[in-house]
Order: sequence, then C-alpha cells, then structure tokens
Amino acid sequence: MVLRRQLLLLIFLCAICTMISGCLQQERLIIESPGQTERSIPLGQSRIFSLRYTHSVEKTPVVETFRVREDGILLLVSTAYKSYGVGLPSLPSEGKLTIRDGWFVLENLQREYRDIRLRVGPEAAVLLEQEQQSHPLHEWYPAGSLVIIRQQLSKKRI
Repeated sequence: MVLRRQLLLLIFLCAICTMISGCLQQERLIIESPGQTERSIPLGQSRIFSLRYTHSVEKTPVVETFRVREDGILLLVSTAYKSYGVGLPSLPSEGKLTIRDGWFVLENLQREYRDIRLRVGPEAAVLLEQEQQSHPLHEWYPAGSLVIIRQQLSKKRI
C-alpha cells in the first residue's frame, strides 16, 4: 500500500512538472529568411542582444545593442563604431555620444522596431551576439539574403 502511494505521488509530481515546463515557455528571438530554415535563439533574462558587423562603406566594425521590451518591440539602445559613416547615428538629439577606447559610442537611443530586416554577406559578416554566444547570420544564410529578426511572443499561462 505504501509503495502504491509513493508511485502515485511520483506520477503526480511528474505530471505537474511537465505541465509547468509547458506553461513557462522561454521567450525567443526568431531569425528567418524567405525560403530558408527558421532559427530561434533563447532571449535570456537580460533581454539584450547585439548585432556586430562591418560597415559597408567605412569597412570598420559596428556594434548595435538592442533590448527587447515585454511587448515584443526591439529597442535600439546604443551603437558603437570605429569611424563616422553613412547611416550611423550621431546626432546629439538621438543620445549621448562619447569616445571610449577608440570607439564612438552613442547611448540612450530609443529607436523602436517591430523587427529588424537586413541583408547578409561575407563582407558585412553579421553576427548576432546574445548571452556570451555569437551566431554567424552570414554563415546561416546565402549572401544577399534578407534576414528578419523578431521576438517570438509567447503566452505565459501561469
């Protein structure tokens, strides 16, 4: 009788754990390209990721840092680059520009995006960096591919 109760308790606990893990789906970044395999990356607790690439005109490194809001908006919060270039933010009205270790760093940006759309290729060597991991988008998709990054919104039922 005791063994049966223990077995029932174990089955009950396993069922509860399975239900909880299904309800607490981890939020993810979705990386997709038309006609290609969709990939996803866990968003992580920091909700921060960066895009690192080589600027197409200046041929110098750029790092754009994003924070993902709860509503799924991707918020560009800072950008760092080695030299001024076409399309790089630099206006004082956009944030605070400083120079650190040879990098121009523009912080306190508040640019909102529902998704990020970019083209990949070996020249730009686009990397998505998140929680100490680097994901080579330029190796995942053929050169010239349109790549779309967005948050997968999940419903937390608990």
